Amino acid sequence: MNKTAIIRQFIFEAGPHIVSVEFIKLNGEKRKLQFNPLDSQEIKGTGKPSTNPAIIRCRDFSIARKEGQGAWRSFDCERVVKIKSNGKELVFN
Repeated sequence: MNKTAIIRQFIFEAGPHIVSVEFIKLNGEKRKLQFNPLDSQEIKGTGKPSTNPAIIRCRDFSIARKEGQGAWRSFDCERVVKIKSNGKELVFN
C-alpha cells in the first residue's frame, strides 16, 4: 500500500472523528489543519476536479469556526508528515 492509500484509509477509518494533519506546503512551509471527514458542506474552488488521487480537499474547521468562509483547503498525501485521529497517529519521514 502506498502513502496516499494509507492516508486515505486512515481518514476513512476516522469516520466522524476530527483528523489533524501536518504537512509541508510546496513553498517548504509546514502547515497544520483539522477537519471532519464527514463534513458535507459544499466544496468551493476552481470548479475543476482534481485528477491527482494524492490531493485531499477538506474544510479546515478551525478557520471555518473563526471566519465562516474561505475554510476550504487541500493537501497532498505525499507531503504529509503526521496525521492523527481518535487516539491514533501516523508519522512519516
